[in-house]
Amino acid sequence: MARKWWLVIVGCITHAVNTGFSYFGMSAYFPSFEREFGWSRTAISGAFSLARIESGILGPIEGYLTDRVGPQRMIFIGLFLCALGFFALAFVDSLPMLYTVIVLGIVLGSSLGYNMPISVLIAKVFRERRSLAFGIFRMGPGISGPMVPLVGWMIGVWGWRTAAVISGCILLAVGFPLACVIKQIYTKEEAAIETVEVPAVNQKDSPRPSPEPQFTLKEALRHKSFWLLSVAMALRHMVTEGVSVHFVILLVDRGWSTETASVLLGISALIGAPARLGMGWLGDLLDKRKLVMGLLLALSFSVFFMGYTAHAAIFTTCMIIYSLAYGGLASLQEPIRADYFGTRAFATIQGMSRSVTTAGTFLGPIIAGFCYDLTKSYTIAFGIFAAVSLLATLFMFLAKPPQPTCGPTG
Repeated sequence: MARKWWLVIVGCITHAVNTGFSYFGMSAYFPSFEREFGWSRTAISGAFSLARIESGILGPIEGYLTDRVGPQRMIFIGLFLCALGFFALAFVDSLPMLYTVIVLGIVLGSSLGYNMPISVLIAKVFRERRSLAFGIFRMGPGISGPMVPLVGWMIGVWGWRTAAVISGCILLAVGFPLACVIKQIYTKEEAAIETVEVPAVNQKDSPRPSPEPQFTLKEALRHKSFWLLSVAMALRHMVTEGVSVHFVILLVDRGWSTETASVLLGISALIGAPARLGMGWLGDLLDKRKLVMGLLLALSFSVFFMGYTAHAAIFTTCMIIYSLAYGGLASLQEPIRADYFGTRAFATIQGMSRSVTTAGTFLGPIIAGFCYDLTKSYTIAFGIFAAVSLLATLFMFLAKPPQPTCGPTG
């Protein structure tokens, strides 16, 4: 058991380093791109949105490779690809090049090396306390908060090109040893993982009186719950991706410096960390679907007021609510999918689901950037996001657990 939890802890640290530089930290580059190249915010947002298309187009392939090739190999491939993407970012001098570097380097590497393989291992190893395990793993983006102001500080002191090179070096220096540790743990757990993949009704530690359903991808696609859950998650990602990409530039518009805005974004990530852990713990005790619905309502409320007020106290309060809701949602989406469809084809099913969520992740930053270019304000965009979060709540209400038509398959 101890070894399983070390997998989660090391995975959390790895996820934190990657997210700090490759996800939240990328928002700190936004003002620099605008100032140096004069690109519109819609155009810059397009680079971030196209990065999300990668998850949809290649998600099923990434899932298939992870299930077939093995997550330990994918981690190393993704790590080096992501670092190479940051090195290439330092030489960007055109919009097409920016799109290519972010999509095929940084984002693809992050997905191949961090998100998919580690989440597969956790889903397979844990069953009884799966939500808590994912809650700890998904604390990574929360504790990545201090890295965001570090990126902003590096940009302010040395410029964004040098900051990109340093980021790639840090990813290699920290990520490679952690990847080696994960590989060792995986090797020792491989036999146990294969045992867990076969439903064991007679095991004393079985958390349920009946075996966990084990859907194939084809079986999962036949159930409307797969599509309802995927659409709900797509709408959630539309909101959080749109807000995250434009968070720093929104505050810069309101008079904050890039460095200070980056610090606040980092604080937002830190605030979400306890929610990831807390909701993971609650997810093992309560109905995950109802928890997700409640968090989506909180997300809608907070985003609405973040867009409609520049008052520091109100904005900060809503940012805290947003951060807690965001963190909780991030920790529940994978365990609820594993509960619904099992772990035999978890990576493949998750990859296919990402093809659906891509629509939301692509549209979020684009909508925010387009609305700003039209109105010179984010008010309308954040109002749209609030309504979208309410719609996601409805889809989640309809996404009830599927019932296998032919019983669990082994």
